[in-house]
Amino acid sequence: MIGNRVALRPLDVSDAQKLWDLIGNDTDTWRWVGSGAPVPSSAEDLHDEFLRKINRPDSEYFAIIDKQSETVIGSTAFLDIREVDRHFEIGSTFIAPTFRGGGRNIEAKYLMLTEAFENRGAVRITIKANAANLRSRKAIEKIGAKLEGLLRNQRQERDGTWRTAAYHSVIVEDWPETKANLEKLLSLEN
Repeated sequence: MIGNRVALRPLDVSDAQKLWDLIGNDTDTWRWVGSGAPVPSSAEDLHDEFLRKINRPDSEYFAIIDKQSETVIGSTAFLDIREVDRHFEIGSTFIAPTFRGGGRNIEAKYLMLTEAFENRGAVRITIKANAANLRSRKAIEKIGAKLEGLLRNQRQERDGTWRTAAYHSVIVEDWPETKANLEKLLSLEN
């Protein structure tokens, strides 16, 4: 998937070192990304985590590439892929702090939503976030996903607390309006 600012390609274990160099010590990223498993403490740990992720049969993980610098700047995924239900979840998204802004996340979501709705026949996309992660929730709402509700004690976090998840969706009936909104946002970023 290729846009003007970013390209998405399958995540590879060789991306671990590059991403570790960008986010390894960023406690804010690790606060929100992943759960259950310990926070990676090295590029090797991140490599092992990528191995687990890319071999899951119900998921597709992507590296986010900044086209200007040709640098791997983050990762995102189709999760909980249920072809019979024509459902995808977009999640596990992170972008290195030095590359946040500039429309990169918006374009990554635009590429994924376009792929899901226009090439794979999706009827529903779920996007969820920790309800306490206001930056993520704001970004999800900015792309036009609708808040469906909060799921309390949805899963246990690394620190032992229970997270409340904010569930959002884009359904096929919303896609034309959501797509137009995303295209407008992307044109404003130019």
